[in-house]
Amino acid sequence: MKYLSLCAGGLKVSSLCLGTVSFGTAVRREDAFAQMDLFYGKGGNFFDTARVYADWLPGGHGASEKTLGAWIRERKIRDKVIIATKGAHPDLQAMHIPRMSAAEMRSDLEESLRALETSYIDLYFLHRDDVSRPVEAILENLEGFRKEGKIRHYGCSNWKLARMAEAEESAARLGFEGFVCDQIRFGLGDITWEGAGDKTTVPMDSGIFAWHEKTGKAAMAYTSSCNGYFSKKLDNKPVPPEHEAVYGNAPNQKLLEKLKTWEKELGVPAAVLVSAYVAAQAFPAAPISSVSSLKQLNELIQAADFDFPADMLKEIRAVKKFVV
Repeated sequence: MKYLSLCAGGLKVSSLCLGTVSFGTAVRREDAFAQMDLFYGKGGNFFDTARVYADWLPGGHGASEKTLGAWIRERKIRDKVIIATKGAHPDLQAMHIPRMSAAEMRSDLEESLRALETSYIDLYFLHRDDVSRPVEAILENLEGFRKEGKIRHYGCSNWKLARMAEAEESAARLGFEGFVCDQIRFGLGDITWEGAGDKTTVPMDSGIFAWHEKTGKAAMAYTSSCNGYFSKKLDNKPVPPEHEAVYGNAPNQKLLEKLKTWEKELGVPAAVLVSAYVAAQAFPAAPISSVSSLKQLNELIQAADFDFPADMLKEIRAVKKFVV
């Protein structure tokens, strides 16, 4: 499996990140352990979770982090894996109210550490932004966690371009490392924003993409599989209405035709091409992939070693609009 560096001097991660959002709930503990064993056995060392994962399910609070933490403890491999988790997510019943006070940030971090059964987190993300707070104060809190040894590096998730750029300038002025990675909704498929559900998320758009290319800032891509939209279309399988509302647009129809051709020419499944596209960028980028079976995982692991042809990337760029 290929590896990439998310930041200077550290965090060498597998080019595919295993998403654990359903571990311990929709994906039973034993099945989650089997997925992680397979992924780790193939060279994968990068795992993504969040404090809020499964809070929307009865009894789901902390299930993802606890399942990941238990597996790492049982396998005795804490020093061999990279854990990315996220905090400061709004309460699910009040998504319009940010949770970014120093006390809330610390509470989320401490709870994640307990759930993951670890003394430190390799890459800690702020799951949302609070634009009412000065970015310097937010960075100072994160730097405090670093000095305490509770996080190694930190990043942002669902932050808009202006705030990320402001954070970059502030970190340089204050002598901080700053955000080393942006976790964002990003994939081969363009997003119809009107059809997107949670409007507090931030999708990759042309401006943010250009900023990543200019700065070389790393990205982690959630929903990188586009909810399986392209594979289902090519296999003549039904696409749920909520996914059709997001991905059923003109640019994606053009990309669908290209994928149909490339599947035949290369003998590579569309799912592999969709995942490999994210990792093929000029800046460090890792797709986060969540699967429901070992068969799906084996297929996606192929993407970690796939060399995306430059001419295919050029064709995609000629079509892609990011958000329509």
